[in-house]
Amino acid sequence: MNKYFGASFILLVSFLIIAILVTPKIGFINHRSPLAKFDSLAFLDINNSHSSAFNQIMIWLTKFGREIFWPIAIILLFVLGGWTGKKTAVVIAISMLVLIPIGELAKDMVARPRPVIPQADFLIAADKEFSFPSGHALIVSAGAAGALLLFRNTPKQLIVSIILAIEAALVCLSRIYVGGHYPLDVIGGILLGVGVSLIFIGMQKQVESLIKPMMNLIRRR
Repeated sequence: MNKYFGASFILLVSFLIIAILVTPKIGFINHRSPLAKFDSLAFLDINNSHSSAFNQIMIWLTKFGREIFWPIAIILLFVLGGWTGKKTAVVIAISMLVLIPIGELAKDMVARPRPVIPQADFLIAADKEFSFPSGHALIVSAGAAGALLLFRNTPKQLIVSIILAIEAALVCLSRIYVGGHYPLDVIGGILLGVGVSLIFIGMQKQVESLIKPMMNLIRRR
């Protein structure tokens, strides 16, 4: 079995276990359970650590770190990253496009409410959709996984991938910091995002076979 498929299976099973534990539809977790207490306390520890020096940075990360940053990163990888960058960009883009509807479906199926904390602790308006998994963590973690595993053939490529991974980690943290998600929402997003991304990383040979005809057609023109 492809090693990426095996790792993907483990991550996706882990995601399903957490989803079952946090969904109010089944009721395994309640406000008195150890897991719920850990999740709430971790949320409050991060959310109550607001500092004027970081507040605006975290707001920018949560507002622009997914919708603006990653499309630009994918385009730059494709245009400037050589053959490896093109392959990486296509794998990341496919992963993200597949994950968007999967994430929305998972939110509706799990139906976990958003964190409820005093309004003063919110740095941005609360989203109306359900909380698990974090859509931001879902998307940026898929991008980081694709970059770290595919775009690392040279020291420069590895540095770029590490920067992308750091940005993804900060976006994930920002979702808790601004009051949008519990830590388990973010963990669930990472597990699902990386798990699905690994499937397409494991299919990189098929992705290459799609890119090569397109590149040959462009060169002929």
